[in-house]
Amino acid sequence: MTIQQLLKSTVLGLPLLCLAASAAVTQQNPAAGLTPVTDAMLRNPPPGDWLMWRRTYNGWGYSPLEQINKDNVKNLGLAWTWSLTAGATETTPIVHDGVLFIWNYADKVQALNATTGELIWEYKRDLPAKMLTDGGNVLAKRNMAIYDNNLYIATSDAHIVALEAKTGKVVFDHTTADWSKGWRYTGGPFIVNGTIVQGMTGCGNAEPGGCFITGHDTKTGAEKWRFNTIAQGNDPQANTWNGLPVQSRFGGSAWIPAATILIRTWCSMASASPIPGLRR
Repeated sequence: MTIQQLLKSTVLGLPLLCLAASAAVTQQNPAAGLTPVTDAMLRNPPPGDWLMWRRTYNGWGYSPLEQINKDNVKNLGLAWTWSLTAGATETTPIVHDGVLFIWNYADKVQALNATTGELIWEYKRDLPAKMLTDGGNVLAKRNMAIYDNNLYIATSDAHIVALEAKTGKVVFDHTTADWSKGWRYTGGPFIVNGTIVQGMTGCGNAEPGGCFITGHDTKTGAEKWRFNTIAQGNDPQANTWNGLPVQSRFGGSAWIPAATILIRTWCSMASASPIPGLRR
């Protein structure tokens, strides 16, 4: 059965609405049969799966499914609803093998049976009290990633966490930066050739030198490389700041997920504007 998902935002909370062409349901747990997500699947996802933020590496955000079309869309009826945590929600769900993974405000991740809307598992991060009190859109995330047997998330307190896709159990929890200094994640992870690519935000009020993009091992979360969004040191581009010291260079938040050109394995990620001479 083909299912389409529709997210509608409200300031009070976000109900997840599922419209289906058929009322048939199953009580089985689809997570038990989840298959590992491979590089080949990310390059060419199954028609019924949505394995990354914009579904494919080129960022088209297009589904090839054809069962629901302009002629029969008027016949759709409500199949189930799911109420999300109150607060800003900007995420795109991940769908794989009949399981829908959804991010909730303030770092709660849920796996649902995409056919019935039943909860399979839930992960709730224990965020610092000050972060919860401050609130705001920094507690929302734009995406998650799935690869092999894991679901990958970037947390509001600047960690990268891998959850077992079948159960929600924590596989690893890697600290990338100190949230108390202003570092934040608002965009989520992106998998390219077996590497987690993740952009950092919060550079306007965090440590000087601007933000950065990191690459991480999918098995351990260990950092493999780091790219500064504001040039530093011997980088020839560092001279474009007209002599302004690194201590006075801010900005360059990498707040949106990446896209990639697989022919040359290039990864493209936009960043926010620089903020020279910011006074804190």
